[in-house]
Amino acid sequence: MTYNSPFDPRSNSLNAIRLILALLVVVSHSWALGGAGPEPELGGANLGTWAVFGFFGISGYLITRSRLSGHSVRQFYRARFLRLFPGFFVSLLAVAFVFAPLTKLWDPTGSFSILDQLGYILRNVLLYPPVLGQYDIGSTLSAVPFPDVWNGPLWTLFWEASCYVLIGVAASLLPRRILGPSMIATLLAAAVATFAAEHTPALPLLITRTLPMLAAFAGGAVLFLYDEKFIRRWAVPGAAGLILVSVMTNTATTLAPLPFTYLLFVLSAIIPFRQVGTRFDVSYGVYIYGWPVQQVVALIAGDSLPVWLFVALSVAGTLPLAYLSCRFIEQPALLFKNPRGPVPVRTGAR
Repeated sequence: MTYNSPFDPRSNSLNAIRLILALLVVVSHSWALGGAGPEPELGGANLGTWAVFGFFGISGYLITRSRLSGHSVRQFYRARFLRLFPGFFVSLLAVAFVFAPLTKLWDPTGSFSILDQLGYILRNVLLYPPVLGQYDIGSTLSAVPFPDVWNGPLWTLFWEASCYVLIGVAASLLPRRILGPSMIATLLAAAVATFAAEHTPALPLLITRTLPMLAAFAGGAVLFLYDEKFIRRWAVPGAAGLILVSVMTNTATTLAPLPFTYLLFVLSAIIPFRQVGTRFDVSYGVYIYGWPVQQVVALIAGDSLPVWLFVALSVAGTLPLAYLSCRFIEQPALLFKNPRGPVPVRTGAR
């Protein structure tokens, strides 16, 4: 396949790309969690932000395709729930009842109660909702460089699920000829609002962090809805040029989500890693377990490790948990998304 061919949902390397993006999130957090100082940025965005652009853009494409594939609304929401929630909920249990108690081995001064553990689960059970969410479990993480936060990245899951609802409702209410322009309008509005929010210091950080994700998701939806429009010889150099401009002007959060997503799909059609993740797609597990593992590494080693070693230990500790999550939680849960039995999908949305 080349970038002049339509995206083939049965033969691509998206699973490999999503795994790379999840690992980049782990790398990105290593500076803050390992106490290594400010993280390098590219175009005004760090590695984790670029990875989230990719996640949301790919989800925008795949979720829109899923919603318009002919399945009922009930099937659509059931599949999305089973893809996100079971693995997420088990990760809450693991952090509350395994990770937090284990910290006593290295920090006897840290304390917690059963109420702290139950509060962490109950207040976060709705996918880490804003305002209501609880990041700490007693004082179990008071001795690390980035204290009192057990799983920072999970706040994005609430907004990803919100995007699922957005495209689900939009596809139910709007005809296909209106849905495309609506997603373009959403993309443009989110991009303009992102630029305005970043130049308005009084706005809450939650708004400035959420708008680029909406732009990326809408961009992915636009890519699906106008698939053939992007099959042009100038599309790849045009996308690369727009990313270059965003990097040079520090406007990546405003300009990069759509072209970055497009280039990821182009890359997925070119690189020869189609077998990665076909049996066990561990990218979601890496995303939900990376931060807790890194906090334990930081608790044990403090801020004495160089970044590369902190990354290596974090990845080594995360991948087994990601495999267990995929093999024993995520895959069994997905068996229930089709009432007539499991249907293998090569590019199931995160």
